[in-house]
Amino acid sequence: MAPNSADREWTPERYGREVGLLVQALLRIPKGQKLAYFDAEIAKFPEPYRTAAETIILQREALVDSPAPPGPFGFLKEAIAAVPAVKYALGVGGVVSLIAIIGSFGINYRVAVIGFPIIIVMMVLLLVFAKLAGAKPQYFLGPLIALAWFSMFATIATVSLIFSGVFFKWPLDLHGWLTKG
Repeated sequence: MAPNSADREWTPERYGREVGLLVQALLRIPKGQKLAYFDAEIAKFPEPYRTAAETIILQREALVDSPAPPGPFGFLKEAIAAVPAVKYALGVGGVVSLIAIIGSFGINYRVAVIGFPIIIVMMVLLLVFAKLAGAKPQYFLGPLIALAWFSMFATIATVSLIFSGVFFKWPLDLHGWLTKG
């Protein structure tokens, strides 16, 4: 508010300016400190303007803090807000839903049997890379090199064995297994 606000008379124009300044200030203040700041600043308004300003600003805050949508997604959003670890349930649900997605594309479920463990391994690798990305460089380099070499050899071995199993029927006859109805 203006430094000499007590000296000037309150008019609707001044009221509009002061409410605008208060709203701008509330946008910059962390959520936990808004109420104390709001109470202190709104007390400077004279009575007829104070009630109107409280109503307008509180309604605006209620609109900004939109409630969770109704239904399962709203329930999940509220659960994550209450217990942040619940957000991993969404990831597990996404991984499990891969089976239904594969079926909807008309792909055989046998492909999911092979692909699901590979997806789990890739998710673990992604998690490890994400955690290592936040680590200091001296801790990051050794595990990164080991993980990169292991991933490269595992990928080469997997592709080679699947290729030989499909085309040469060794070490397993994957061609016959994949083409069964």
